[in-house]
Parts: sequence; C-alpha cells; structure tokens
Amino acid sequence: MAEAYSTILAREIMTEDVISVGPDTPVDRVARLLAEHRITGVPVVDEERRVIGIVSEYDVISKPGKVAQDIMSREVISVSEETPAESVAQILTEQRVRRVPVLRDGRLVGIVSRADLVRLFALTRWTCEDCGYFVRGFQRPRRCEACGSQRFVLDREPPGM
Repeated sequence: MAEAYSTILAREIMTEDVISVGPDTPVDRVARLLAEHRITGVPVVDEERRVIGIVSEYDVISKPGKVAQDIMSREVISVSEETPAESVAQILTEQRVRRVPVLRDGRLVGIVSRADLVRLFALTRWTCEDCGYFVRGFQRPRRCEACGSQRFVLDREPPGM
C-alpha cells in the first residue's frame, strides 16, 4: 500500500523497546545483555530515562571498570523522533557510530541502528505514480528519472512494514 511521505522520520524506523542499563549496572551484566540480545551497545540512563552515556562492545572489551558508568562513552550523539532518516544515516556514517538514541523531551524513547537503516533501505522504495518507476533511498526524489514526474509515493515491501 502506498503512503504519501516526503521523507521518513526516525520515529517510523526506531526500535521502541530499547534495552538500556543504569549507571551502576555491573559490566559483566552489560556484557551478558549485549550477547543475549545480539546487540552492539546499550544506552546508559538515569532514573528519569535521560541518556547519560552509551556502552558498546568496544567499551566492554577495551576499558577497565566495574560498572557501566566506569566504561561508558559520555559524549552521546542523539536525535529526535522527527529527525529525517537521511540525517540519521549521515550522522551514523560521518560520526562512525552504530546507533543513536532517539529522545523526546530529553528522555529515551527509541534507538536507530545501522541495521534499522539497512532494513528501511531494503524494504522501501519511492514509486512514481505516473509510470511506476521506483528508486530506493531515504528521501523522496525530486523528479522521476524515467518520465520526469514529480509525483511519488513511498511503498513498503511487504505492505504494512
């Protein structure tokens, strides 16, 4: 089913059920969470779900410490729910990070990883309403390469993604 979007937003592709830890979570527990859930990092949050750091696989294996706050990366790059997917992709590539927390009013509400963006790229396409030509990408094309139309819809494969 086609939907009319000009761009795809972080809220549409983020993982909402985010695995996170508190600053006093033991490092061995963090390592177990990463392994059990097959993820590469977790946000470290305070009691109000404000992100105060991130612990990645790299942090676990390269930094000494007993609890998450000892080894976490403190400079966290985050986005809002309204951040375009194209901007998220740019942040991930330029900053060389694997994930960005998604915040609402400063609190953690989701996370977007490289895997989320790859899935989006693989399962969505911009389809010309006039000729059916399609392209993949995070932002609506300006003109159809086949017929010159400016009328596009975002198709999700399979429908309902």
